[in-house]
Amino acid sequence: MAALADIRCSCKACTKIRLTIDQIFCVLDVYGWLLNSYVVDFFQEGLWHKLPESWRLSLQDTSSQEFGKWLSGDISCTRVWPLSLIALRQVTNNLQINRNHEDPESVISCKLDNTGKDIDKKKFDEDKVDMSKESSFLDSKLNKLFSKHIKKKKKYEIQEIAQVCANCAYASNCKCIVDIGAGMGHLARTLAFQHGMCVTCIEQDRMLLQQARKWDQELLTSIRKHLPNFCEKCPQHYPAKLELSNLVDSELISHLQDLFENGFNLTKTDTTFGLVGLHPCGDLAPLLLRLYSSRSEAKFICIVGCCYMKLTLKSDIGELKGYPLSQYLISCKNHELTYTSLEVACHAIEKYCDKLKTGDYQDLIVHTYRAALETILIKKNEKLRHSQLRNVKVTRGMTFQQYCTAATSHFEAYLQPEDCDINNSEIASHLNRWQEVLVFGSLRMMLAPLVETVVLLDRFLFLSEKNLSPTLKPIFDSRLSPRNLVLMSKKNNELLS
Repeated sequence: MAALADIRCSCKACTKIRLTIDQIFCVLDVYGWLLNSYVVDFFQEGLWHKLPESWRLSLQDTSSQEFGKWLSGDISCTRVWPLSLIALRQVTNNLQINRNHEDPESVISCKLDNTGKDIDKKKFDEDKVDMSKESSFLDSKLNKLFSKHIKKKKKYEIQEIAQVCANCAYASNCKCIVDIGAGMGHLARTLAFQHGMCVTCIEQDRMLLQQARKWDQELLTSIRKHLPNFCEKCPQHYPAKLELSNLVDSELISHLQDLFENGFNLTKTDTTFGLVGLHPCGDLAPLLLRLYSSRSEAKFICIVGCCYMKLTLKSDIGELKGYPLSQYLISCKNHELTYTSLEVACHAIEKYCDKLKTGDYQDLIVHTYRAALETILIKKNEKLRHSQLRNVKVTRGMTFQQYCTAATSHFEAYLQPEDCDINNSEIASHLNRWQEVLVFGSLRMMLAPLVETVVLLDRFLFLSEKNLSPTLKPIFDSRLSPRNLVLMSKKNNELLS
């Protein structure tokens, strides 16, 4: 414990974070079973009757709209709720990370007592103005070109995070960016052509990489029709899979620096870089954090994580890999999270509450259909428990029988539900309990932000313990982009020496 105490930051943010994590696990000790339950087992395991009796009595005649209002903190809801339920909602709201991107108080920063030099703010401002002269023209005249091939949600995310990444680069006096898991290169093109960055993309899928190169050239050609003297270079693309072995091997770093030198005519001293990841999946985000913390060439990091359920909790040799990362959580006996809790943490409670409040929750009835179908499948064959079914969106008017047919269309004929399996009093009783299923799912959603909070604060502490001054900030509207928190860090000169 003495060694752990040596690496703990004593700033207000980190001290509060450690206390918050401890409090969250106290809550999960009591109510974690909700997160660890599968809604698909609602009827099979009698999940409704596992709720406290006072909750059931209050919730059984509560409309979905009313419960959605209460869940979102709407003060117009006047129902008398059980005190334990009120307390749980309040403590959950208090402990979770603030996801409001418009709230200036939502930013969490570690204030380490290090000796790094401050940025020359005048130079930073001048560089930013010079860079944005051409960018502003592109924004106003060529916006459609940058939007081509990109869906509305992705376009919004790219514009927001690109500005954050560019700001980190300017503040770090860094010209180069490595976009990890770059996909088809939408973010890389924005960083390169709108913000003037030298960008190298790492992507393991060669088909995506080829498409990215094609669209790079397509966009550059289109821009030069409007700006003949436009001289920004296309992103470089490197096919590779980032793995734990890469982090201790300098070959990857050397290759990246060669790409920056040769592709952008830079000197060796100009090839230090920032690491960027827009929704790196599962273990990729922890790998990026380890890469950033272990290599002096990496001057900043800027990532927005996702797909927490794909995190490796333990590797084959018993070493912790994707979660937890921080020594603080590793040292805690009570730090375990499950696949089911991590999966529900990937959903947006804000959008969920909106659906309940407005009565637009028809698609959520799929959970009742799926739970009822589970009882049928298990009766046919126990091996069908938790089977992978076709993804079916329940639309208004879709019957349970239609859902069953679509969801099991890939099953052998003898395993598919028959009319007698579907049209009976037991199934009818299950389907009539759709509001209970909806409320049970809502209670899980209420707790879900606590799980994301633990994962992100663990990553925050990992950087803090390495004296890397992290910042955690919501940058997207959570209703448009549920995973909206960016984790950033910039190294000072002493850390780079």
